[in-house]
This record gives sequence, C-alpha cells and structure tokens, in this order.
Amino acid sequence: MDRDKLFKRLSKSLIKADTVMIASDKACVPGDLIAISLYPQHEIAFRASWVLEQFLYHRWEDIVPSLPDFMVGYLIQKNGSCQRHFTKIMMYLTDSGSNTEIKALISEHQEQIIETTFDWLIDPQTPVAVKVNCMDILLYFGKEQAWIHDELLSQVQFLLKDGSAALQSRGKRILKKLK
Repeated sequence: MDRDKLFKRLSKSLIKADTVMIASDKACVPGDLIAISLYPQHEIAFRASWVLEQFLYHRWEDIVPSLPDFMVGYLIQKNGSCQRHFTKIMMYLTDSGSNTEIKALISEHQEQIIETTFDWLIDPQTPVAVKVNCMDILLYFGKEQAWIHDELLSQVQFLLKDGSAALQSRGKRILKKLK
C-alpha cells in the first residue's frame, strides 16, 4: 500500500486486530510507518508506531532492512505515545537473542541510543510505559559498560520514591538484576 493510502488508513481509529491486519499486508512497508511515526499529527504517528511494533510479531524478516531508518527514528522521536512502541522494539532488538547484524547496527548507534534512552528515563514528562522500557534497554547496555548500571541504579532508586505501581514493579525487578 502506498504511503498516501497508508496515511488515510492510519487517520481512522484502530483496534489491535486492525494493526495486525495492516502489518500483515505485504504492500505495507516498515519505512513508511517509521516516516509517518515522526509526523506532527500525534494520533496518526501513534498508530503508525503501533503497527510498526506489530511487524516484530508478524513480519520480522521484513522489518530488518528498515532497521537503520528505525535507529534514526528512535533518536529523534518526540511523541511519548510513539516512544512506547519504539522502546518496545528497541527492547526486542537489544535482547541477547538478536543476530549479529542487528548487534552491529546497535553498536554503531550505541552512544546515541544510550543518551536518548537516559534522557527519556529522567524526563518527568515521559510516560511511565516508556520509562519502564528504558530501564530494560539500559540494563542491556550496562552489560558492556559498567557505568550505565551505576547510573541506572541511581535513576531507578530515585523513580521508585514516588513511582506508580508499574514503575515500582519493573523498578524492583531491575534493581534485583543490578545487584
């Protein structure tokens, strides 16, 4: 489906089944979803990132060629609703089961990904769902750079002081892994 047609489809409300259907459509390409997820229209951008996340589960092999664009999109994403889906994708990418091609791509952008992820974690305006995903991403990077675990430990302890139930739950799990 061309970008205009996709944009029109994303302009309407979606349920999860719709996102799966769009992601399963072979004419839908991840690069278009990444581009639309950066649009200023928050609802449309959110829907595009939601569909993009569905590629992980339904068409993983088709998203791999678009990962360099995804990395760039991750670094400049400002929409908190989109950040939730982008961090879920990044969590998947940083998982120890990722292939060497993906690890090389992450390594190429590692410093910027870490900086962006810490920025989202410490920003009081960042939604809780994004913050908890950031914790997992940074936990992964801390395996290679010890200073990250030290900083993550401090940030998680700070966030636990007044954090929501979700933040408390994930934060405690992260603290156990850090100790």
